[in-house]
Amino acid sequence: MMKTPVQKTPTPTYRGFLLAAALLVPLVATAGPVASSELKDAEGERYPASNAFDGLLQTAWAEGDMGDGTDAWLELRFTKPTDVKSISIWPGNMTKGTRSLREYGRPHTVTVTLKGGAEEVTAEARLLDPGERGPLRHDVEIEGTARSVRISMDQVYPGGIYNDLFIAEVAVNFISGDVPTSVQRLRDWQESDAGKKAFESSKEEIITLFDTIQAAEFGDRDALQGIMDRAGDGAPYLQRQARTQVLDGYRIQAIPPDATAVSALMKLGDSNAIPAIEQAALRSLGPVARKLRDKVQMFHAYEDLVGGGNTNIPPWGQTGWELGAMKGLGEPIQIEVDNFGHVWIADVANNRVQKYNFQGIVQSDWGVGEAQITDKWFSKTRAHYATARDLSEEAKGFWNPVDLCTLPGKTGDTMYVLDAKGKVTVIDETGVISNSWKIPQETGIIPGAGGEGFIEIVKGAVVVIWGNEGWTYSAIGEEQGHFELEDGSPTGAVPIKNKIGLIYGDKLVQYSLDGYRHGDLMTGAMGKGFEAWDVTLDEEGKLWAVTDKATLVKFKKPGKVAFEVRFAEFSIDAPRIDVYDGFAFVTNGDKITKVDAELLNAEQTLAAAEAGE
Repeated sequence: MMKTPVQKTPTPTYRGFLLAAALLVPLVATAGPVASSELKDAEGERYPASNAFDGLLQTAWAEGDMGDGTDAWLELRFTKPTDVKSISIWPGNMTKGTRSLREYGRPHTVTVTLKGGAEEVTAEARLLDPGERGPLRHDVEIEGTARSVRISMDQVYPGGIYNDLFIAEVAVNFISGDVPTSVQRLRDWQESDAGKKAFESSKEEIITLFDTIQAAEFGDRDALQGIMDRAGDGAPYLQRQARTQVLDGYRIQAIPPDATAVSALMKLGDSNAIPAIEQAALRSLGPVARKLRDKVQMFHAYEDLVGGGNTNIPPWGQTGWELGAMKGLGEPIQIEVDNFGHVWIADVANNRVQKYNFQGIVQSDWGVGEAQITDKWFSKTRAHYATARDLSEEAKGFWNPVDLCTLPGKTGDTMYVLDAKGKVTVIDETGVISNSWKIPQETGIIPGAGGEGFIEIVKGAVVVIWGNEGWTYSAIGEEQGHFELEDGSPTGAVPIKNKIGLIYGDKLVQYSLDGYRHGDLMTGAMGKGFEAWDVTLDEEGKLWAVTDKATLVKFKKPGKVAFEVRFAEFSIDAPRIDVYDGFAFVTNGDKITKVDAELLNAEQTLAAAEAGE
């Protein structure tokens, strides 16, 4: 048996689909799709194997056995040996977009097997999760001669509500030639008088449905569904022709989204049409697909915006723009605990700063304007998203705040905030934004690529690190000095003994404020096995560190470990830490994890002693 290489981290591309659109089918027919089982739900609706090859994304095959779908299989059989180039899979239940994708199971890891040729060929592929990423197509490169193609479910993403596993569609891409014969037959029919007449009739139907929606005071649900069906799965007349003229495994490439229906949905701007636009994007290529995906992002952002205002946000936040929720969009969220036990965070994608009490309930926030939809992200743009604050008054607000630090005071602490425009904003002890200035640097920060901006208080001076440069300022923003960093752009910063410690790889390198490099403070102390980490000082001046392996380390002095504990079983992509009164506060994605580090150390030490370790 010949096995193709395992695909560890696949990315859905249009490569396989383009192959399908440009390849000629040999004179072969299919013996039909079969599966290990087929679901019949409580309402009597069936989800047969044939649904996975009918060219429609709103229908699907679903397995009907007990369990979550592991070891289920779906197969397409041919009437004679057939050369296969690759297959494309549209995983999950797409009828209601991301909602139905999350509610039902979808494949996680599959094995594709070609049987009936000179030798059996297999390829294992791990699919991205459409429940998290939205509807997608996954291409599996596998080449050989076969009388059947089987997809076996090795692992699954479990459904949030139902156990049944779904696959919306499968395309089998064959070898040689220009355009599949059965697909070309359908295209020829579309150019005939009968095909053109059917097209014009369908166009008139869509216009009538559109006018019906516009004329109704609150729209028309049935009319909208009619347009959505055509946008997501093509015109009904084309579906009918494909069923009779196009072979199993080819139909999805033979049925494009109805352009008139898609245009109507774009004009209507109704977010209820998200699933249909997502399906149309999956049927499209190039600029058209990108435009449709961008529209879906705007609709999702709008739904976030109008659906906000959640007053039941749990302690330490959750993803979103509502008060008390944080949003990093993959960027690390910087955290600072002041001398009064308040926890401050630079809410980077929400363009604001928030202050939590010690129990994790938000008390105050600072920013300009109201929640809005934006695509502004650092010095670039990204997919549209809902953000808690706008950027219309940049001089007074925050543009993606990236770090913050505390200057202690007798009656309250002053907070200094650095944003991605290189602006320093001062929130005084009364909670008022009292001052701001900009560092003399026009180069923007590149998100997620290192070389982030950092701000610290060192020896009473405000120190700003921007890429491989540093500036020192007085408390009121008077520039006092400038220096360069010979190690380049760091990924973390902490004040140490009137100097500044900067993270480079697994090292903590100490610099004077004139740029003099003193060397590594932590040689070998952090051990191995981690990639990202952060450091901080507690209120007593003790150094702490956290790694992406959810490990906390307290030091007696830099380089000498007092204790080390593991506080979670999960990994953290870009951890940030601050410590107060023995409690470590770690930002983990878009929320904060609070750890009683001293107590955890005592418990783990006792457990190790009892185990004789």
